[in-house]
Amino acid sequence: MAEESAEATSDTSGGVTGAMLPGQGAVEERGRDVDFSLKCIKDKRIPITVTVVITALIITVIALAARKPPPCPRCPPHVTAACPDGWVGYQGKCFYFSETEENWNNSQSHCSSLNTSLASIDSLPEMDFMLRYKGIPYHWIGLQREQGEGQPWKWTNGTIFNNLFQVRGEGQCAYLDENGVSSSRCYSERHFICNRPDECSRRKPSATGGNTTSKIT
Repeated sequence: MAEESAEATSDTSGGVTGAMLPGQGAVEERGRDVDFSLKCIKDKRIPITVTVVITALIITVIALAARKPPPCPRCPPHVTAACPDGWVGYQGKCFYFSETEENWNNSQSHCSSLNTSLASIDSLPEMDFMLRYKGIPYHWIGLQREQGEGQPWKWTNGTIFNNLFQVRGEGQCAYLDENGVSSSRCYSERHFICNRPDECSRRKPSATGGNTTSKIT
């Protein structure tokens, strides 16, 4: 009797252990449904993201295509060189340093053929520039005086020299040497310097509101 009771108990326990509890199948089914739903959601996120990116790109392309291109900048006006070829510009002036030698009068005539005159000097820095650039040869400048004691120095335009610098010597025509300005007889042959306002200075409005432009050759 005892053995039969034990076997019955064992069978009963085994039956309880191996049997599915009430409601357990439904829980597992719901779990599978949840997993499937999450998987579907994850699978759907990828095409949604791609769609958003493509849409953004399309909108950007359309926006760029709709924008009007900026207008082309205006072409700059015709630019004229401040000084002609072979001339040197300095502080609003153009300087011509000759390669040939002439007496003072012929030098002035040569400058006149270039629509200018022998060089005037308006400042000490300008004179220093001319001294540096001319090199070793002596050069006539546009300063002259009449014969006779006490005659004033004048520039080629008739302006009286203001003694900005010393003119050495007893001659009637001035020239640049290695140290500054000296004078000699006007028939001596030397290199010469012409100068005139550069193109930019010529285009500046005059006091009357006009334009001071003149032909440059």
